[in-house]
Amino acid sequence: MLTVKLILERLDKDHRVLERREQPSKSFVRNFISLLYCAHAQIQSGAPYTITDIDGSARTVDSQSISGARYSKGNLMIGAPPGISAARCLPGSDAASVVTLMNRWEIEGSKMGIQVGTGVTAVTPTDTALATRILHGRAAGQLEYGGCELVGIAFVNPNGEFTIRRYFTNLSGGSITVNEAGIHSAGTDYNDYYAWAFLIARDIVSPGVAVANTELLRVSYVPQITV
Repeated sequence: MLTVKLILERLDKDHRVLERREQPSKSFVRNFISLLYCAHAQIQSGAPYTITDIDGSARTVDSQSISGARYSKGNLMIGAPPGISAARCLPGSDAASVVTLMNRWEIEGSKMGIQVGTGVTAVTPTDTALATRILHGRAAGQLEYGGCELVGIAFVNPNGEFTIRRYFTNLSGGSITVNEAGIHSAGTDYNDYYAWAFLIARDIVSPGVAVANTELLRVSYVPQITV
């Protein structure tokens, strides 16, 4: 059986745990299955599959080229660098130019991996974005997004698990209450050399976690299998 835990830990500036919240994640959404389908059905670039990205735009996604030049793709990538650093999401082929690479293949690190927001709208399977995503930064209402990391897989009979984890730092000057969490994953299109971010999971956190100025929030998703 596959299950997922969502863990939120509020830390002081010295990384001492002030509060810990754990709940089952019940809310992988339609885009997660769509991206899995693209990968396992070997959807080719000649007939890509349409998926809605985090900005509400319909995007075509594939898993391989119909030509002979086939390279690794960035689909289902959730690991990401911090802040506005670029995550390179290869579309499966060499781009025509450096300009193409810079404009199309790269996604801002904070838009990939684990996300947090202040929205309280109930989750639906067709959600394509958080209700109110918290932006990266130090302005009012913003949190600094650290890198999103995947911590080594482990098997202890009869369980197997790994951890997806991200730190958020509040340097906004005021308290911010996190009411929702989720995960963004990459999807790419070989023909257009484009990469986009797609919501694959969203969970409501109730009651919300109030993160004071200078505090950190550590958010972890832990997929587990029991056999």
